[in-house]
Amino acid sequence: MESRAPIQDFDRIVRTVCSPNCLGTCGVNAFVKDDKIVKLEPASFPEEGFERICLKGIAMAMERVHHDDRLRYPMIRAGERGQGAWRRVSWDEAYAFIADNLRRVSERYGTRSNAWYNGSGNYAWRSRMSVKRMANQMGGTHFTSGGLTSDLAGHLAFMAAFGASSGANDLAEAKGMRYMLNIGKNIADTGHSEMHFLFDAMEAGCKLVVVDPRFSKTAAKADEWVPVQPGTDTVLAMALINCVITAGLVDVPYICRYTNLPFLVRCDTGAVLRERDFSLAGSASPMVWDEANDKPVPVTDTDMPRLSASGSYDCQTGEAIAFRTAYDLSWENWQRCTPEYAASICGITAEQIRHIAHEYTTMKPASIWLGLGPQRYNNGHNMFRAFITLGALCGNIGKTNSGVSFVDGGVTRILGGGANHEWLRPGGKVGHSLSGTAMMDIILSGEPYPIKSLWITASGFAVQTPYFKRFRQEALAKLDLFVVTDNVMTEAAEYADVVLPCVSYYEDDWDIVPGGEIWFVQIRRRAISPVGDSRNDYDIFKGLCEHLGDAEHWQLDPKEDCRQILARHPLAMFREVDWDMLARDGVARIPIKRPHVPFEDLNFNTPSGRIELYQEQFASQGEALLVNKEAAELPWRGTRADLPMRLITYKHAHSVHSIHTILPSVREMLPEPRLEISQADADARGIADLDEVLVYNDRGQFRVRATISQSVTPGVLAMTEGWWRRHFTDGHPSDLSYIPHNEVQARIGEVNWAAWDFGCNVRKA
Repeated sequence: MESRAPIQDFDRIVRTVCSPNCLGTCGVNAFVKDDKIVKLEPASFPEEGFERICLKGIAMAMERVHHDDRLRYPMIRAGERGQGAWRRVSWDEAYAFIADNLRRVSERYGTRSNAWYNGSGNYAWRSRMSVKRMANQMGGTHFTSGGLTSDLAGHLAFMAAFGASSGANDLAEAKGMRYMLNIGKNIADTGHSEMHFLFDAMEAGCKLVVVDPRFSKTAAKADEWVPVQPGTDTVLAMALINCVITAGLVDVPYICRYTNLPFLVRCDTGAVLRERDFSLAGSASPMVWDEANDKPVPVTDTDMPRLSASGSYDCQTGEAIAFRTAYDLSWENWQRCTPEYAASICGITAEQIRHIAHEYTTMKPASIWLGLGPQRYNNGHNMFRAFITLGALCGNIGKTNSGVSFVDGGVTRILGGGANHEWLRPGGKVGHSLSGTAMMDIILSGEPYPIKSLWITASGFAVQTPYFKRFRQEALAKLDLFVVTDNVMTEAAEYADVVLPCVSYYEDDWDIVPGGEIWFVQIRRRAISPVGDSRNDYDIFKGLCEHLGDAEHWQLDPKEDCRQILARHPLAMFREVDWDMLARDGVARIPIKRPHVPFEDLNFNTPSGRIELYQEQFASQGEALLVNKEAAELPWRGTRADLPMRLITYKHAHSVHSIHTILPSVREMLPEPRLEISQADADARGIADLDEVLVYNDRGQFRVRATISQSVTPGVLAMTEGWWRRHFTDGHPSDLSYIPHNEVQARIGEVNWAAWDFGCNVRKA
């Protein structure tokens, strides 16, 4: 594609992709002079509206590439772990050291005791997925990353309800939307490249209502801000459900046809009744009450199931078993969550709850957009389930400019849908997988088997997980080998035995970068030569395999590898991408119907083929019905009077996680960490603006300067996230957090790190 940049002093222009974990995946034109990037501009797309750039991307190109902390050569520890003593080595020496240690671990404990983990710092397929590929190659263990990002609970709720891990209506086509109920999705900061689409919808008449404990930038642009208390979104959703049912505003035909709420359920066990419960020759088909014949029949035998019904049947032993519809059982639970009850917990008024319910059901088409923040509590999946239930009761799922939307686009589809891609199994080799959120317990206990080496890539492990304090003090000594691959010396890398230098986005060549929340695929091309002796993740693993004499399946040309990854992807949408256009222009559409409407065919990949609002598989955990469970450490009634505060850490428009907070231009905008505290909470503790304060709980503490702010309500603390430990004189915010076990989440997939689910307090330092 032709650049529209003005003529200036440069050697060449390279179209490539920025993807620093913000989901923006912006196409950029890098202007190069003497093998250095001198300017960055937005690149063209096949359609208008997607040309964008921001300070994050510019800082990545202009500052991180040649940062003082940049890793340029492989290094092996020359002193004690964490001492900071290193010796520069060649790749061959680094590979020899790593290979010897991997062999020793394999011989003593088995190959599965060598483990790999990758964070979300690079969305490119070959770089990101090569970590799991390497674990499979070695017969090792790959620690999953979904739960440890604290992003997984929402995906788990979608899986249980829809049989799909995510789905979102097309925000780029949202001009026809009349009402958006935004639950903690701060688009203005975390998706600012897409914010103009929301402005377009608002200019066309859409009302924006933002539910957020903090007065975010998105809330500032909204028509209405609803400042609920942290961790109470499930209660709010259940009260909205109460309102729409009480007002008779539910879509009964839709519920009966497309959800499992008409299913008959045993009152004693919570199990769905099936035809085989009535007859030995019966099928596994769920039973419903047929309106026309006034009797129980298999759901496949009627188009008119009754939503409300009860009765009993004689089981094989002759015992009479009582049953009710899943809807009746659910309503018995929901009706207790009145607007008044919810208001006392959420910190808003009952009238405001009724007002939202009325507008959501009468201003059509209406949509619900779910952010990641509200699911960062121990029972965060229930919050998503609650709003999915609200959307389904109102018949809004699978409709244009409507739906219940949660992160959807090329990234979620290509990575999630590619979990079974043959590319991940070189030569058919398959390793093992363990939960990333259980990593510390596994290393320390040696169960289900010992983990004796750990190799981490693309992860702010020291600051973006609740692990590092415990890892450094307890788990590290259990490891015979600890390797970190990154392009700067991170605080985790400081404790490694081997540090390997990885290229930046602008030094990599031929990799597939799918759109974050957009429907394009792009190709990353090299703009400048690799700094020092750095390599991309794929080539790093390829080199080790060559050193081990087992690299037969790592020899594909990178361009051809990209073509085959798409051509053999399990999802047709990626197999059908126009490869010639992609290779030529650097960008191509993902061929799906636009505007994209998830579940438009109203067929769901669930056991029943319906939206599963009643989830019998969780009856033993008390969650067959949608219920509101208290957050693990944020009980509504304040049972810990000594830890009354709730801390929210949020992304700033100019920084994503720990990638940008060391960059000079970003530091001009964010000079230091600041804790936002309400005037009332500051006055009660004698805290003045810019005072240094101590935030603490039973697990840890950190010191930070306070900013008295009207953006947070009493009881709520807030600060930008991604700060390194070096940015605090004492402690780190992640030291206050932990990972409570959640059995429902574990049964669906993996426990989500409930990053905001902890109590704390603050005092003047």
